[in-house]
Amino acid sequence: MTALRVTWRQVTRWRAERQRLTVPEPDPVELARRLTGIHAQVASSSAAIAAVRGGTGVDGPLWTDRSLVRTWAMRGTLHLLPADELGLWTAALTDRESRRRFPPSWEREHGVSGETLHAITAAIGRVLGAEPVGRAELVERVCADLGRPEVAGPMATGWGALLKPAAARGLLCSGPDGTFVSPAGWLGRPLDEWPADEANETVLLRFLAANGPATAGDVARWWGEQPAPAKRWIRRAPVVPVEVEAEPGFVVRSEDADGLAAVPADGVHPGDGPFLLPGFDPWVIAPLSHRRRAIPEGREREVSRTAGWISPVLVVDGRVAGVWERSGEATITVRLFAPLPAATRRAVAERAGTELVWA
Repeated sequence: MTALRVTWRQVTRWRAERQRLTVPEPDPVELARRLTGIHAQVASSSAAIAAVRGGTGVDGPLWTDRSLVRTWAMRGTLHLLPADELGLWTAALTDRESRRRFPPSWEREHGVSGETLHAITAAIGRVLGAEPVGRAELVERVCADLGRPEVAGPMATGWGALLKPAAARGLLCSGPDGTFVSPAGWLGRPLDEWPADEANETVLLRFLAANGPATAGDVARWWGEQPAPAKRWIRRAPVVPVEVEAEPGFVVRSEDADGLAAVPADGVHPGDGPFLLPGFDPWVIAPLSHRRRAIPEGREREVSRTAGWISPVLVVDGRVAGVWERSGEATITVRLFAPLPAATRRAVAERAGTELVWA
């Protein structure tokens, strides 16, 4: 098949529209559907990601309407997912879990064997119901169910490594105020069942819809998977090969090929920004092949910091022009990587809607 040929300018403009930076999406549930989840590892980031896209807040859908669910998903990180699609995600995540291996190094790090982890996961499914419980009570219930008090210590670790497989299998999600709850109990209905192959393809196409064109490596890294399964999904899916400025290896959904090709490669375009994006914004997180081109050489550690922290960034013309942070209630301090024209600075200030300090 002949590859579609596009420029990086077309790609960045396309992604800005697909990620709702140029066309607002006020409904956080539809935004989570569009973005393949809203990052929630840091609680405040979810609301900020929604707000920059015209969203009205996530607490109501999450805790009152229960139309969003907070759970560990891709890469084992917390995301907000549409409740009506949780079965899709857990089917794909369960398939991913089926390929996990537990070498001696993993057992030494986490204090349990793979066999014990499977037993803990099954016990969580038995003891967790519609009523939210704190971690201490959940650990106590699992220990009692298994008759193994020695798993209490490993289960109590702050990162939740021994709870994530239960989330992947749809047995656990976040409840209010740091609690855990059964997703089926919390939502009042069983999760939809999906065949693994269909779920994997659907998740792949959702990723490409928001982040394409992307490589198999991009897909694998985003999902927290090895490259081989990602390559297999791409071979089977309705996708079109893409060359970005003569670089092969990218794909886009077949239904999006004409739209991507039609994006102007020059002139002025809304997708050029400027955009003041919050920490952990999906524009920066994925795909990695885009991030490498968007961040100026030598500035990577200012954007992708230690412990997986992704800084708030200023994006201009499809590239990260600097990082920013709030200085008090009504001031934003922007640290530029290089000087910007005065007209661009004025546009950033207008977009910010608050006092700016340039550093």
